[in-house]
Amino acid sequence: MRRVIEKFDLVDIAAKLFRMKGYSATSIDDIARACGLTKGSLYHHFSGKEELAVAALEQVHQFYRDSIFTIVRDAEDPSVKELETFNLAVEKFFTEHPHGCLLANLSLEIGGSYEQFSPKIRRFFEEWQDCYMIVFSRYFPADEARHRAADAVAIVQGCILMNRIWHDVAPLRRQHAAMLERCATATLS
Repeated sequence: MRRVIEKFDLVDIAAKLFRMKGYSATSIDDIARACGLTKGSLYHHFSGKEELAVAALEQVHQFYRDSIFTIVRDAEDPSVKELETFNLAVEKFFTEHPHGCLLANLSLEIGGSYEQFSPKIRRFFEEWQDCYMIVFSRYFPADEARHRAADAVAIVQGCILMNRIWHDVAPLRRQHAAMLERCATATLS
């Protein structure tokens, strides 16, 4: 009996394998086997591993746009309340995906120069940083808000990496709490 798998599910399974094993260590055979497909069936949907990885990056990014970034972007006047909801959504995502951030993992593994991946990875992190900037600009002068937004993404990604290593989301939660506290106690000059 032939197994029917949706393209979305195939990309989701590939993303999980890329997170767990890395891009280089994940073969098309690994992905096909995990999906219960033949390699030929997989090639019916994607020309190869690179195209599948691009689809995985785009799928994760779209999830973030639709489910996480929108929390801040669609708010009428985003404040600490939306930032807290945003942070909780990030924590939930990485509790459910303990092998780390696919985009950060790929960036670390292949470096920033891989033409197929790097613009997509860069755009994802720019959008994440923009969400912080939207909220922080309410509490801090523009330059400070921009620097804090860039630092927040870097620190949060470090916490996500440590969660992958130690299986402990507590550092991420502490960082999120500190972020909220800094906003709550700030006075915009």
